[in-house]
Amino acid sequence: MKKLIFGAFTTILSTALLFGCGTPNDEQEPDPTEEPSEQHEDQNQ
Repeated sequence: MKKLIFGAFTTILSTALLFGCGTPNDEQEPDPTEEPSEQHEDQNQ
């Protein structure tokens, strides 16, 4: 029983480590067709 718990715990930690150290896909370059928000603020004033 202890081996099963230890194995499951090791698997969960290993998986979390792999996903936690991966490169995020959120840091993509902005779409060149979109205007930056600073330009919108300048135009509204």
